[in-house]
Amino acid sequence: MNLDEWETICTKCGKCCYEKVDLGGGEIRYTDEPCRYLDTQTKLCQVYENRHEVEPDCISLTEDLVRTLHWLPEDCAYVEYVRWKDTVAVVQAAGKIRKRDRRSRRKR
Repeated sequence: MNLDEWETICTKCGKCCYEKVDLGGGEIRYTDEPCRYLDTQTKLCQVYENRHEVEPDCISLTEDLVRTLHWLPEDCAYVEYVRWKDTVAVVQAAGKIRKRDRRSRRKR
């Protein structure tokens, strides 16, 4: 999947652009304070193309980051996509194991 395809997954909810507080123990609390570049009406970044230069704390989400970042909201489209993709991979792997088991039983 290329970058453009990946970015089309985002539903532009803007939740990831709000300040967060780490309360410890894996608990993250979102504040009511958006990034200064988030247009809260459209929920779009006003400096998206240059966001990393303008706001060094802004990160680009990747599949690997989505799997490891625990502060993304549960209803984030990236989180939902990665969970779906990982579930499909597990189901496919389980299917391959079952097929191998059936074949090895028949050979005995």
